[in-house]
Amino acid sequence: MSSIGFLGTRADVFVDAAIVLLVIAPFAMAYALRLAAQRRHLHHRNLQLGLLLAGIAAVLLLEGSLRFGGGAEAYAASSLYDSATLRVTFLVHLAVAVPTFIAWCALVTVSWRRYALTLPGSFGRVHRRWGRLVFAGLCLSSATGIALYIMSFAY
Repeated sequence: MSSIGFLGTRADVFVDAAIVLLVIAPFAMAYALRLAAQRRHLHHRNLQLGLLLAGIAAVLLLEGSLRFGGGAEAYAASSLYDSATLRVTFLVHLAVAVPTFIAWCALVTVSWRRYALTLPGSFGRVHRRWGRLVFAGLCLSSATGIALYIMSFAY
């Protein structure tokens, strides 16, 4: 794996790319929600799918980089933060990110299947409710992921 990233921290290029996507993702999703509000459903759908696929790729690159590039423990050991603080932050991140990812995948799958039917249809209210929950989860996942990045790689 590459040992030098582009953000000026101890992270490699794959971790840096993942964090850039993590910063951009809530703003991109907010834009996707705006597209839906403007009834530009096809653009909303395509942006959501692209964002989800980019997120999956980023997580895979991040995991590969951490597992094969020295491990998270090596970064945590050189961090100014103690391991208990990092562990709690990581567990909070996982507690939010995993259910958000599952809900997002389910919402995209169900919505993709129902898209060809009628818009917004009877599913519209449920879709909006779950979309808001996924958006909130993505924002919290982004915040905790950024905190982990700063604690693990920047200091």
